[in-house]
Amino acid sequence: MCNRANANKDGVNNMMYLSKGLAVQKSTEEFRVSHCGKVFALGPEMARLWTNAQQAPKEVPAGKENYIRRLEQSGLAATTKERGDLAHYRLLSGCIICPELDSDTKPVQTGYDGRIWTWIEQAGLRLTASELIRLEEQGTKPVPALLGEQGRQELTEQIYSSKELIWDGTLESEMERSPARDALVMSLLRLLRMGRLFLV
Repeated sequence: MCNRANANKDGVNNMMYLSKGLAVQKSTEEFRVSHCGKVFALGPEMARLWTNAQQAPKEVPAGKENYIRRLEQSGLAATTKERGDLAHYRLLSGCIICPELDSDTKPVQTGYDGRIWTWIEQAGLRLTASELIRLEEQGTKPVPALLGEQGRQELTEQIYSSKELIWDGTLESEMERSPARDALVMSLLRLLRMGRLFLV
């Protein structure tokens, strides 16, 4: 009760957030973020909050809840009242994961992160966190037959091989309990910190 009382007193309300969109202008006079074909001009405080959670989930600062709600209403943030690893999954599952192809960072080619990056960069559709977890859970490798436009249908059938998973929200709920969840989430967060991804 003491911890809950302190959280409420500080105004944090146990909420976490993760920024969405792509910064297209970062001058001191104007900060603009592109999201789904729209460009949003953010004032100094909104820009600071958006930048704060651009590369990793962050706690909503005390007294800034209204700013974060405005970002969320504009599609520029995902929020959750969960904590820890589950919070990170919930935030990422509320986003579309896109490759940042203009990054100056060295390409990701090997290991676990390399496999996830291959799916993100080369799949014929934008994969969600839950779809990536499903592929990892199945042990599916990013072979040429599943990549690109020509592999889109086969990849979709691979992910949704169980008809029950087709219903909205079912896959997200199932993958929340997957043993492959945490490793995949950690990989996505590493790629996000490296500047290899942006979220919409």
